[in-house]
Amino acid sequence: MKIKKMINKSDFKEIFPLVLELRPLLTEEKYFAMIDEAGQRDNFEMVVIYKNDLPVGIMGYRILFDFVHGKHLYIDDLIVSPESRSKGIGAELLKYAECIARDKGLEGLRLCTGIDNLLGKKFYEREGWSAKAIAFKKKI
Repeated sequence: MKIKKMINKSDFKEIFPLVLELRPLLTEEKYFAMIDEAGQRDNFEMVVIYKNDLPVGIMGYRILFDFVHGKHLYIDDLIVSPESRSKGIGAELLKYAECIARDKGLEGLRLCTGIDNLLGKKFYEREGWSAKAIAFKKKI
C-alpha cells in the first residue's frame, strides 16, 4: 500500500467514484468546485491509499485553529471502499493524519461522524479516539 497526496485535477477525477461512497449526491462539477475553494480558503488536502494501483481509501483534511481545540488537524472525510473495509486502510490513514499533526506541532486531531454511524463510531473508538461532543447543524 502507498499513500499519495492528490495534487492535480486528474488525481481528483480518478478518486471521484470512491468519494461517492460517502457523498452519493455530489456531482462531479460541485466536487471540483468544492476542492478548489476549500484548497484556496483552508488549505484543504486529500490523500489516497492505493492497493494494487487502485484507490481504496481517501482522507481529506485541513488545519484549523479555534478557542476550544487550539491549532489542530480536522479530518473532513475518511472513506474506504466497501471491499477494503476492516483491512487496516482507515487505521493507516488515521496514523498518517497523526504524523502530519506531530510534524506540524499541532495540539490534536478532530473529526465528526454521523450520530447513526455505529460502525464508524466503533472504528474510531478502537483506534483510540474519544467522542467529546455532539455537532448541531441547521440548514438555511
